[in-house]
Amino acid sequence: MRIAADQKIAGYPAVQIRQLMRETVGRSITPRYAREILQCSDSAARHVLNHLQMEGFADSVNGHLEPSMKGSALAMATAAPPLRRDTAERLVTQLVERARAINKDDRWAYRVERLVVFGSYVRGAERPNDVDVGCEALPRWSGERQQVAEQFRREVRSHRFRNMSEWATWPKLEVVRFLKARGLSIQELDDWILQLDHEIVFSDYGKTELNGGQR
Repeated sequence: MRIAADQKIAGYPAVQIRQLMRETVGRSITPRYAREILQCSDSAARHVLNHLQMEGFADSVNGHLEPSMKGSALAMATAAPPLRRDTAERLVTQLVERARAINKDDRWAYRVERLVVFGSYVRGAERPNDVDVGCEALPRWSGERQQVAEQFRREVRSHRFRNMSEWATWPKLEVVRFLKARGLSIQELDDWILQLDHEIVFSDYGKTELNGGQR
């Protein structure tokens, strides 16, 4: 899916609504999320959620809203011009290099277990919109050592956390952010991605410490 730079959804820039979808894939879309990401009032947040449901970007599941398939597609949408094939291939090469750098550096609390590319890039498009990537990141250590490592990563962050959710997930989230680059659309690796045409471009199994040993 592509979105225009000047496109609006529910009265807000489409790129902001895309961010809301990205933040809530796999969890509930709440007025609080909408309020924080869109910097709007409670009433405006409720209006946005109603609009997203009416337009099919969100479905009601057990009494709360979750991104629909259309909403998940919006989360992966790009507003950038299509990539050249050689540019996309270079982005994948650099992505793998960054994953290797993370895994070699014990200062990170999480490591990259697997990177999977899918979408138009895997289908061989000469001008893919972007490169869709599923990332599997796992704790580097176990037990108390992992807890200490995660707390250290929070303490060295230079900016305040927006909320408790970001605080809790930061040690893993920072890995994904480090991997990102313009032209890459990275999300957590889910089973549905593996059901599509895909290619594993990086795997590093067996390096997580468990109970003092190696898995």
